[in-house]
Amino acid sequence: MKALVFKLLALLVLVSVAQAQDLKIIKFSEAKKLFENKEALFLDARGEKLFKRGTILGSLNLPVNRFQKSIAFLPNDKNAKVVSFCNGFKCEKSDELAHLLQKAGYTNVLVYKGGYPEWKEKSMPLMALKTETAEPKVEETKGQKYQAKGTTIYLGQDKGMIDQFWFEKVVLNDLPKNIQLVDIRKAKDFKEGHIKGAVNATWDSKTEKIDISKISDDKIIVFYCNTGMQSAEAALSLKNRVGKDVFYFDANVTCEKNNCKVEANENL
Repeated sequence: MKALVFKLLALLVLVSVAQAQDLKIIKFSEAKKLFENKEALFLDARGEKLFKRGTILGSLNLPVNRFQKSIAFLPNDKNAKVVSFCNGFKCEKSDELAHLLQKAGYTNVLVYKGGYPEWKEKSMPLMALKTETAEPKVEETKGQKYQAKGTTIYLGQDKGMIDQFWFEKVVLNDLPKNIQLVDIRKAKDFKEGHIKGAVNATWDSKTEKIDISKISDDKIIVFYCNTGMQSAEAALSLKNRVGKDVFYFDANVTCEKNNCKVEANENL
């Protein structure tokens, strides 16, 4: 009888823990209401570069990998409403951040899955370090030339970055030889659509691991994802382990099967 009681108690504990980890997903209408009534703190789970390019007005940048360092900026009241968001419905950083917030004791954690792209599409208030203009971007000059593995590429302004404006023009139709394009998203996302010729090697941001068996030693490696956020994280983390010829493509990439559109992110 005692054994049965203990088993039931253990089960109740497991159920309560599981329930505590459930995420409350909100739609745009609820996020809009919370924003306009100033009822919640919005937390941008994306990387700093994307945050600076544009985010929900008044939000705080809190990437998952900086959570412990930034927790001091969060409200002392653990019952305060907080809304986690990132780069759209397929971005899982908002979920990861929400789980971390729950573990830290916050009881009113909401996840706005539409995130920054939907907020921008709905013409809601935004803020950015660099103000966007209606004029088309002009990037005539290429970055520093870099030669390795029998090919030539051009470097972007940041460490580990390929020149995104040059690469935007060649990646779909005129990819230089000896460049291996690696899609680091999940297998299901890769199957839904990817750049022709790319291989899939999913990046696990929690363990900072990737299947390097799919990465060729005799080619320049270029990582890409949907926004450049995770590819930057992966490339910079693996550079010392895999080799210096690992770069990331800082761009928005959307694909339906092999029909892809790429748009280079602007420099800051």
